[in-house]
Amino acid sequence: MFDVRLLAILVPMKPLLLVVLMAAPSFAGWPRSVITPKGDRVDKPKAHDLEYFTAYPSLRDEDGGFCYLCAEEKRLEEAKKEKARAEVRRIGKLSGFTAFDVFYYFGEDPRPAWKSIIVQTGPDLYQEIYHDQPNEGQPNPSFIVKAGNAALLCVADNVYRWDAEEDCFWFGPTGVVRLDFSPVWKAAQRAAPAGRRVWEYGLKGKTTFEAAAAVIAAS
Repeated sequence: MFDVRLLAILVPMKPLLLVVLMAAPSFAGWPRSVITPKGDRVDKPKAHDLEYFTAYPSLRDEDGGFCYLCAEEKRLEEAKKEKARAEVRRIGKLSGFTAFDVFYYFGEDPRPAWKSIIVQTGPDLYQEIYHDQPNEGQPNPSFIVKAGNAALLCVADNVYRWDAEEDCFWFGPTGVVRLDFSPVWKAAQRAAPAGRRVWEYGLKGKTTFEAAAAVIAAS
């Protein structure tokens, strides 16, 4: 296993952070990454007011397990019976947009079961860009890291054994892009010593970008 924190030194490309940010096109929009036990997907839901995300958490189910095949009226009726709550936490501001975690709690469990990331795009108007219903592990607070002059919103969720959901999002003036790190992993693998393998679940966004920036600045 190869430590991804050495990427900035071992990958033979000085502008490492620029390679990562090349994944961010000039246009964006508001795609949403959805993670559930039944699989992952990307869609483009419309914006909603804050109450939509907080009033009845069970209605935010994305794997179809809650009140399966129920009519909308029945789903709402059943959701009102659930002991559940939503907690909104401010993450910070990126490119003029304020992002929030929404943690969902069910029953007596003090740990959050699900997480959404929503971005305020207007007065009481929020766009969901990330929804996590883990099969193993649990959601964690999202965080902002610096990648050169850019700020990225990153997640490290569902940590279980050697697995984790690690992603970063770049914000532009018209929306968000989920960054594609595959060019970095491929370049790192080519630079790794023979017989060694880069472990792709070791992004460690809180430290990797800061370490890379320090190496680049000193070079």
